[in-house]
Amino acid sequence: MAALRNAARKVVGSMEIVPAARTARFEQLEAGDLFIYMDGRQTFYALKTQQPATGDRSTMVLLGPSFIQDVAESFLVPWQPVTVLSFGKSFSILPSLDPAAWSPTGPSRKTGAIVEGRLPGSAAFTHSWEIAVLAANHSPRSVLKYPLS
Repeated sequence: MAALRNAARKVVGSMEIVPAARTARFEQLEAGDLFIYMDGRQTFYALKTQQPATGDRSTMVLLGPSFIQDVAESFLVPWQPVTVLSFGKSFSILPSLDPAAWSPTGPSRKTGAIVEGRLPGSAAFTHSWEIAVLAANHSPRSVLKYPLS
């Protein structure tokens, strides 16, 4: 029986999880980490944002496929004290190669916010992209495509 347990430990210890993932508290993630948010009611992909210069806590940008508060698009939400499944920075964002998917102007959200001026430099916006997680000895795995289907 002991020999069987030792053999099982060796097999489990050498297993590779593709893509590499770990559980972590949101606060432990680094800015730019891709993760799955799970709170028992909702599950979605998100990215942790950089901490603002004002000293406020980092936020997360929701990516989908579902969103909170009955909103049907990506937006920033406040920090949440939850455990997440993190893929770290082992992912690529693949924007569309279709010229029709690109525009020099962004979405026209009616938020009530007043914006003066333009973004510095040139800007381009797309409504079609894909996120794929990466692993050393495996082909990229698509985790999310927008527009959502």
